[in-house]
Amino acid sequence: HIAEEKAHPVAHPEWRSTESALKATQRIVSLANKVGRKIHTLHITTADEMAFLKDNKKNVTVEILPQHMFFSSPDCYEKLGTYAQMNPPIRSKEHQEAIKKALQEGIVDVIGSDHAPHTKEVKDQTYPQSPSGLPGVQTIVPIMLNFVNDGLLSLEHFIKLMSINPARIYKAKGKGGTFVSQDADFTIVDMNRKEVITNEMMASRCGWTPYNGVEVKGWPVMTIIRGQVVMSEGKALKQSGAPIQF
Repeated sequence: HIAEEKAHPVAHPEWRSTESALKATQRIVSLANKVGRKIHTLHITTADEMAFLKDNKKNVTVEILPQHMFFSSPDCYEKLGTYAQMNPPIRSKEHQEAIKKALQEGIVDVIGSDHAPHTKEVKDQTYPQSPSGLPGVQTIVPIMLNFVNDGLLSLEHFIKLMSINPARIYKAKGKGGTFVSQDADFTIVDMNRKEVITNEMMASRCGWTPYNGVEVKGWPVMTIIRGQVVMSEGKALKQSGAPIQF
């Protein structure tokens, strides 16, 4: 009823409250500790969760998203409407700053993209019929490199959060390093290059990004997977060199 009565995504953080997020995280951590199993907690969005996780990381690794560090409510909902609607919600500046602080304090282990390429057609539905989720896989590197250039974290820390730690946590064989026998996976970046992110750049079939019009400093210029160039200067390529979409 909260969502339906307001009929606007500005109600999304109220509907999916900070209390519900904290209770869910506390419950899963309690269960993990009880049975002695490792868990990976995704999409942590609140100051309360970070305060709890800081003292409860024995069996827990933590993942956050660039969206929750870059945007804050209510501004994002007033500007982007349903195009800022995701789960868990983008929250107030208080929580945004707490997530950044937790990143710097080492509570966060992984940065994820939470890529959800809903089309404009479905996102244009009236809230709350509109689906939650934002595209993020193509923009995660430039947004995070911009944070590096802003001094939020070092380039080494970024590499750890995006490559080394995910490979370790998920036990991904041959990933997360540059050792002999590991896959030749590299992203070549220009840390001084400035670009404006646009909808037209997006290779995803959804054709939009919440970062449309955002200028960043730091840009991926080439991606190599297992020795094959799969992206060059913004164009996703097949091994044949033909463009692909995802």
